[in-house]
Amino acid sequence: MILEKIHLKEYFQVLPNDIILESYCPDNFNEWSTYDKRKCVLILPGGGYHFLSDRESEPVALKLNGANIACFILKYSIFPNIKLPSPLIDVYAALAYIRRNADKYHINKDKISVLGFSAGGHLAAVSSAYHTKEEYANILGITLDEMKINGCLLSYPVISMDFGHDDSISAITNNNSEIKNYLSVDKNVTKDFPKTFIWHTTFDTVVKVQNSLALALELEKNKIFFELHIYPMHDHGQALANDAV
Repeated sequence: MILEKIHLKEYFQVLPNDIILESYCPDNFNEWSTYDKRKCVLILPGGGYHFLSDRESEPVALKLNGANIACFILKYSIFPNIKLPSPLIDVYAALAYIRRNADKYHINKDKISVLGFSAGGHLAAVSSAYHTKEEYANILGITLDEMKINGCLLSYPVISMDFGHDDSISAITNNNSEIKNYLSVDKNVTKDFPKTFIWHTTFDTVVKVQNSLALALELEKNKIFFELHIYPMHDHGQALANDAV
């Protein structure tokens, strides 16, 4: 296992905050998997843009490692250290770092997905909406290929800045109407949005299921491949939905 803590600001000095990227990547061995290039998932834990949930971090990485998937956990910018273009550029810097070091971590550069929970789901989704914008690549000094998102995995995500989740909305938009429109994912889906998997619970009392439904409708309109699962039991924040978390 390749376990590292990377300070992304050392590689992308334009980042306004000290962003930590943690690797949980299965290594290759002479006895087996000598030349494996694995799928990779960049995990964005939730926490309403006020904290980063431990329950949605390492346990998720370890679960995916068991399926032979390389993982990274991104400690992205949170309140009060949020000012656009962060935390979007935090995600794109992480993706560029992973691709530039794909051989070291035994990763397939064309199979890198983002996985977000709750507010982290919002960051995963909004990053997926804008991963073809050259302005972000130019800020970081990277290419669009380096910041590409191949798949978007969303767990009970905040999607709308109108009805998504009050604390998350105020933290990342400061209740600015122009920023709200820009960061409302359901208003900004295009044909470039990656294929997407979404799950939510029907009676989520923190982030309403309407968030996932609104995104699914826009994905369908834009002919984006997606899968949506709505479960009839339990409330918000199920993480892996097992006894461990």
